[in-house]
Amino acid sequence: MFGLSKLIYLVKKSELAFNVISVPVDFLMIFLSASLAYFLRYRVETLPVLFDLSYFQYLQLILVAIPFLLLLFALNGLYAQKSTHGIWREALKIAGSVSAGLMIVVILFFFNRNLFPSRLIILMSWAFIILFVSFGRAVLLLIQRELLARGTGLHRMIVVAGNEGDPISKEIEQNTVLGYEVVTNLIYTEDIWNRVESMHRVQRIDELLQADTKLTNEQVLNLVNMCENLGIKFNYLPSILESYRANVEIDVIGSMPVIRLRSTPLDGWGKVVKRIIDILVSVSGMILFAPLFALIAIAIKLDSRGPVFFHQRRGSSFHHFEFYKFRTMQARLSEGTTEGDRIRRQLEEQNARPGPYVKIKNDPRVTRVGKFLRRTKLDELPQFWHILRGQMSLVGPRIHMLKEVAKFESMDKYKKIFVIKPGATGLAQLNQFTNPELSFEEEIKLDLFYIENWSMKVDLYIITKTFFYLLIKRPRADY
Repeated sequence: MFGLSKLIYLVKKSELAFNVISVPVDFLMIFLSASLAYFLRYRVETLPVLFDLSYFQYLQLILVAIPFLLLLFALNGLYAQKSTHGIWREALKIAGSVSAGLMIVVILFFFNRNLFPSRLIILMSWAFIILFVSFGRAVLLLIQRELLARGTGLHRMIVVAGNEGDPISKEIEQNTVLGYEVVTNLIYTEDIWNRVESMHRVQRIDELLQADTKLTNEQVLNLVNMCENLGIKFNYLPSILESYRANVEIDVIGSMPVIRLRSTPLDGWGKVVKRIIDILVSVSGMILFAPLFALIAIAIKLDSRGPVFFHQRRGSSFHHFEFYKFRTMQARLSEGTTEGDRIRRQLEEQNARPGPYVKIKNDPRVTRVGKFLRRTKLDELPQFWHILRGQMSLVGPRIHMLKEVAKFESMDKYKKIFVIKPGATGLAQLNQFTNPELSFEEEIKLDLFYIENWSMKVDLYIITKTFFYLLIKRPRADY
């Protein structure tokens, strides 16, 4: 059993304490969810009961299933959470774990239909578990952040900074949610070992952050050895080379080991998985929205003269293609026409956002139907065709006009956004739902972050958030 000292230690280590507490909380939430599903099915639901199941029999099944579900939570990293992780991130992990558990049940049910008599209970339990567990995690997160704001559970940290100081210390001090308390800022000297050891004896130090990237390898190694001997966790800010690529792999060339830097985790199997998902989603989207395609085409033809689709050469510095969208402008004023280009040049002088490409605000060339299509993003439905053909991906950086690409060509540091396919949605596009005047620099940072940190979880987050904005929180229609 935990003694008082162990309990104090767990409270001190706030993240560890709440990860431990979350296990019984998850257990309770799953139990309540499953019980509610049983009550609604056998006590409230009016559908005929084909197979009777007592609550005692059901309870036995629950108690067997819950440990396996908690194991899935653990495998998905739900018991290694930090206070900096948001509830939406946890909710997505919870939904993924519960869905994986549901798939296991479906597979078992396929081989043995007598294993569980009610499929409706399984579906209701799936929904309730996601909601209840997410609610329990949200409460724990709020409590944890409140305790951190009061100074409980903060990790005591020493920052080794350069002569000019270090901005990360100010950020830590201003944001208690990060979970750290900066005890002091030190400049590396030959007697740093004695100074840190003295402080560690008086007021126990939990972690050390080496924020001075100009230290020599010998000095860094000295800090590492010191932390290992004193039981202090060692953190460091990466050098330029280390931060330039987040994705590395180890290989052997001849008899020599080498470290290979990858520009994006989409290299290799990541690209294969992403392409498979693009094909499945694009085919499904084209079939599902086929009636809507016809209705939009009719509305465009009734509203103004001209073709249904607008097309233009777009792409990147490596690949161009004819890009199609539903027409949202007067045909005689569209891009490529004499009058349309003249008006655009005038509008570009009123550029709504500085940067190498133009974002025109309140464009007078847009038709009535076009305004609706732009506001709802329905004008971009033909992008399913480009995704299916492999010219675009479901998620990725924004697709650019060729004259915008030409401007990027003169700026080497921005060319990296062209190493992957453009996307129908992405981090930058999401941000512009709520911030239409997003600066060019911020948009590029978001695209570069996506390229260097791609994962299926990131894609799932972007797709889910896009549907949320389109269906619930409509984007602003200024552009």
